[in-house]
Amino acid sequence: MKRLTGRALFVFTLTLFALSSALANPQSKQKNPVIEMVVANRGTITIELFQKEAPKTVAHILDLVRRKFYDGILIHRVEPNFVVQAGDPQTKTRGVDASGIGTGGSGKNIPFEVNSKTHEAGTLGMALSAPRSATGDSQWFINLSNNNFLDGNYCVFGRVTKGMDIVRKIERGDKIVRMSIVKPK
Repeated sequence: MKRLTGRALFVFTLTLFALSSALANPQSKQKNPVIEMVVANRGTITIELFQKEAPKTVAHILDLVRRKFYDGILIHRVEPNFVVQAGDPQTKTRGVDASGIGTGGSGKNIPFEVNSKTHEAGTLGMALSAPRSATGDSQWFINLSNNNFLDGNYCVFGRVTKGMDIVRKIERGDKIVRMSIVKPK
């Protein structure tokens, strides 16, 4: 058998290191979950969820998507140059102008998760009744601008990867036709 020297030994060592790292951390190769959101009369928005940075938030949102919780919910808040917000199930039956809209949820609060992600335009944040509180549930917002003053106070758990032009056209009262998990190809 031929003995490895110089460059060949270096490449072989790097290959072994990469392989052992991948085996030691199998999630390093896993892709983040992706969901598609269809908004009536607007189009489809593709969203990547940051599973590593916000595992409990992402798991909760994925559970709600699987249960079709968001199908039929209305966008109840649009603040130009700030956020688009949805996730209150009361909007399905009461519309967006009824009192108390913006207070509903699935009934399951999740812990507050802090990470190093920033509130840049196109990122998703978990809506809370108070900053840094364990009051997150089904309501989330998409940042329309860089809202870095929210960093560290509201969990960033995803980002729009396709369709930000559609997000910018959303109006209060627009309906989420469906949200679904995109299966890896």
